[in-house]
Amino acid sequence: MPRRILGIFILLLVSVSHLRAQGDVVLLTVGHETVGLKEFESHLSVSSEKRLDVLVQTLARFKQKVLAAKELGLDTLDAYRRQREHLQRTWAHREAKVKGNDRHSTSEKEWIKLVHITCPLSQHASKMEERRMLAHLDSLYATLGEYEYASFQSLPWTQTRYLLNEWQNQLSGLARGEFSKPFSSPLGVHIIVWTDKRMVEASDDEASMSSGNYRLKQMEESLLVSSLEDYLENMMGCTPHELEVYFQQHKKDYGWGTPHYKGAVIHCKNKKEAKRIKTYLQKYPEEMWQEAWKRMPADVSEGGLMNTGLFAIGENPYIDKLVFKCGEFDLNPDYPYVWVLGRKMKKGPESYKDVSAKVEKNFRKAKKEAEMEALVQKYKVEIDEEVLKTVNRWGNK
Repeated sequence: MPRRILGIFILLLVSVSHLRAQGDVVLLTVGHETVGLKEFESHLSVSSEKRLDVLVQTLARFKQKVLAAKELGLDTLDAYRRQREHLQRTWAHREAKVKGNDRHSTSEKEWIKLVHITCPLSQHASKMEERRMLAHLDSLYATLGEYEYASFQSLPWTQTRYLLNEWQNQLSGLARGEFSKPFSSPLGVHIIVWTDKRMVEASDDEASMSSGNYRLKQMEESLLVSSLEDYLENMMGCTPHELEVYFQQHKKDYGWGTPHYKGAVIHCKNKKEAKRIKTYLQKYPEEMWQEAWKRMPADVSEGGLMNTGLFAIGENPYIDKLVFKCGEFDLNPDYPYVWVLGRKMKKGPESYKDVSAKVEKNFRKAKKEAEMEALVQKYKVEIDEEVLKTVNRWGNK
């Protein structure tokens, strides 16, 4: 099951039939679907967006994606249905538990905005599979810095009380913007971050139920949008030619502020051996040096060490000392002669291969956005501006 769909399922615990704007004033029409004023105000109540025109456009775009997902049949996936049945039971259990408590003990309810990475596990996954997934997230966790959310999936506003217990436990004591350590739940392993919280005043039972139904609808539709994102992500292939063309078109975006050196650091016995190695390697293009090193004849060298790549100043002590004339390094007693082969790169990367991870990420994102645009443009958007004028900003009535 796609990671984002599962991640959304884990948090939302939602199953709800499609609601229509019956008995309500229609504010927005997207394709054949209508959005009433009450549903819009439900979105408004948990949004930090201050401009109503921006919010209604955002909602329209969201609804376009929902329709595109339905047209592709993503709401009929077996995996989707199996997970929904599981979460229906969980939702019903939690609702019963909430109703059994004193619902009027507080006039406020906490809502939370989260981002996450989820590695899904089947319900019958072995302990070894779980440990392997946790080890994968452990390695990722070690590289994360503050506000590095690029690979995380954002979730819609959710009431904290409806999160799985494992998620609630991790959030306890977790500061805003702080990454949780990798942890397990019945449906996978995760890293989570909360980015915002808000206390929404509870209204009377009838109004709460109506607002809750619209929130549930929004959550269910978020599943479809997430599944559409994954569907497109899985379609996004790329060739070296496409990446190079994209890089050349956006070359100015990939400059760097510190000096770099592209080439190799080589450790061998002496200067005479180094000369033979250099003559041998220069017969091959740079990208083949590692392979050529493995096949190096004994009459060139019978040993040594070589490290190739693109090195920024401060990343390799040998490059720093021999190329950039700063710092110090310790010699390897087995290979006491160390030298470099390559060149300084003062004007930035020369090929997409120099920054391949960034280029591929940006290319896939651009291609995905273009595909998404082609899918959603078929659904015409109509906004009733007169109805929009009647909307009161939440908190400013």
